[in-house]
Amino acid sequence: MINLRTALITKLTLQSVGNKLREEKNVYAGDLFHLSEKEEEELQPFFITPFKNQSEYYQFTHYTQDINFNVLYTLCKDIFDEDKDFVEFSDKVLDHLLERSNHPQIKKGEVFIALLEGIDVGQESKVKGIGIFKLENKNKFLRFRESDIVEMAIQKGYRLKSSLDKGCVILNVQKESGYLVLTHDDAQVESEYWKKSFLDVDYIKDDAYQTKNYIHLLSDFSQQYILEEKGKKVQTEFIGNCLQVFNENETISQELLEKELLDNYGVTEEFKNYKKEYSETSALQFSEIFDVSTVALNREKRKIKTDIKLDTHIQIKLDINSPESSEDFMEQGYDEDKKMFYYKVYYNSEL
Repeated sequence: MINLRTALITKLTLQSVGNKLREEKNVYAGDLFHLSEKEEEELQPFFITPFKNQSEYYQFTHYTQDINFNVLYTLCKDIFDEDKDFVEFSDKVLDHLLERSNHPQIKKGEVFIALLEGIDVGQESKVKGIGIFKLENKNKFLRFRESDIVEMAIQKGYRLKSSLDKGCVILNVQKESGYLVLTHDDAQVESEYWKKSFLDVDYIKDDAYQTKNYIHLLSDFSQQYILEEKGKKVQTEFIGNCLQVFNENETISQELLEKELLDNYGVTEEFKNYKKEYSETSALQFSEIFDVSTVALNREKRKIKTDIKLDTHIQIKLDINSPESSEDFMEQGYDEDKKMFYYKVYYNSEL
């Protein structure tokens, strides 16, 4: 687990990036931006909070398969190798960001670029990192003024809450494979230009990646096949039992899924065919065996809905952590007199 709370800001620049399509210009740093001790205490959590609970990690890529052609990778490598001045580095990062800000909906904004030290990545020694943080929308905590440079003031009387619009932290580990990158995008729909065009990163295919995407696959299969073939009640039981398998096993394999989940519903072959098609259309790579990431599992569990909504304005909410309850204490049928379907629920007492 990566702990950014230990990070210290040792160098910082502040500048402004425009929109190339609207012919807006950059405002460059000119020099390092110096913080008082109090300002650093307030800005450090402001920068790192959006990355606090991330379980998905990325790495730099390039379509040629040679990451040395990735602009940011090469720039960051020079800084980690101490081969470039930090202000010069910040100018080049800003130029690269402007080149990629070529859509009319991309907003101009203030950009902090920080050299971070003392980051705990679970190794014997702490590592360096580079943070790039963009603010596109005005907030009441920070005030900026532009001239030849960008100036900043933290408003007194306000608690500085993180409202980063976009950001990333590049960690000085796994250099040969493209570093380890955390990325944040506060837009409701992820901005294509930030992750794919500016950063040019892709998921690291680790246990968190496998856990998340396998749950997505099983959830999608339950929606597209189980629901259509067996109904909402069985579909909800299926996804609940799926999560229970992930909860109770440290390692997931195709054989385990078949034995503890798929065979019980008679859908093993259907799932294999669905997985093959899903993998091809979504360009995802599934491992045949992987360790469960608890962080990713808990995050995905919160996203899954288990409500049964009826046209009589009644909703039945099932406990996703106890799928056996709906199997044991809930029945579905059809009333010939009323010509309507029904659910029957057994219980001992109301809570």
